[in-house]
Amino acid sequence: MRTVQKEWSSPVAAGVALIVGGVALAAAAAASYTDPAATVFLGVAALGVFAAGVVMLVRRPRLALSPGPTLTVRTLTGRIELTLDDVERVSTLRTRRLAAHSRQLMIDLPDDRLLIFGRWDLGADPRAVADDLAEAGFRVDER
Repeated sequence: MRTVQKEWSSPVAAGVALIVGGVALAAAAAASYTDPAATVFLGVAALGVFAAGVVMLVRRPRLALSPGPTLTVRTLTGRIELTLDDVERVSTLRTRRLAAHSRQLMIDLPDDRLLIFGRWDLGADPRAVADDLAEAGFRVDER
């Protein structure tokens, strides 16, 4: 079994809050049985919010760094193990939307795949995660 040095994922409380919100929306859909349109819209919203919470909890930890160094990415279909040779570059990208700035962590793979993680996925600042990956030996570029 591999020892994990560091791991990053969304907070458990956020996943639980989404599940509770989905249940509350389902209750609202059931209570609005006299209005079919409201029942449908609330039901669809309940399924979406509930599913988002379940997915968030199932994919924990989203990213894990192990000795070697090995980077483990958790997806819905399983885990991807990446070594230094499997990663071309790690970078952070700063974007601006409606006067708000955000950062994303991008991992370039040799087979033209690009893995992108935001603060929501990591539960931490993507720059701090990039710094930890650079310390472990991954090539990190700043954009």
